[in-house]
Amino acid sequence: MNYFLRITILSLFIISSSQAQVNITAESGAAFNGYNDVQYPNGDTDRGSRFSLTDDFEPTQLAIYARFELSWTISQKHTIELTAAPLAFEYEKSNPRPIEFGDNIYGANTADITARYEFNTYRASYRYRFIDTDKWQLAAGATVLIRDARIAVSDDNTNDETTNLGAVPLLSFDVQYNCSEHLDFLLKGDALAAPQGRAEDVLLGLRYHFIPEKLKLRAGYRIIEGGADNSQVYNFSLIHFASVGLSYQF
Repeated sequence: MNYFLRITILSLFIISSSQAQVNITAESGAAFNGYNDVQYPNGDTDRGSRFSLTDDFEPTQLAIYARFELSWTISQKHTIELTAAPLAFEYEKSNPRPIEFGDNIYGANTADITARYEFNTYRASYRYRFIDTDKWQLAAGATVLIRDARIAVSDDNTNDETTNLGAVPLLSFDVQYNCSEHLDFLLKGDALAAPQGRAEDVLLGLRYHFIPEKLKLRAGYRIIEGGADNSQVYNFSLIHFASVGLSYQF
């Protein structure tokens, strides 16, 4: 979080000495888990059960998410963007087979088992606009993602959890196609793959300009996919989003 704060202060310093367009976006909608496979611990000798939060559990309620973006575009070329995207799912166990998670075995003596999956991210991105025509805009750059993740399983008597806080570098892109004066096609995201894991967060949607260059409404489909396989935990998940967002440009 200290790194994220330093990026924010640096961004504000750069922007204060430059003519910049400021854009604020709030996004919300429903989140649906496609798959979510977990194993904790994941060591060579100390290993838990590999189970699925989507097959062995059921969601207790519809997951509603919120996402906030603050960006500055300088000289129509350079964009600095900060993003906060908290996300959480609540589950209850539906499969009777016992699972070993952390230091305990769940499901052997009780069926009252719950789980919680949290994947909160904070990002600082920089993109340079390589193409800027009447129809097409293409920008690409890099993102530093701060991942604050938690997986917890509990029953009436015990509770185990695994947490992870770390920074991940990603490639960032933003593609826009102007369908008309008031309507844009939008493809925007961050993604990268490595031997230790992968991460993708991509939005595909349409954006409508209520007031040109000021108030904009966007709607579309967002996907988050990825995970990690290390000595502490194995976790790969796929999440689908039905997304609606509102932006205002100063």
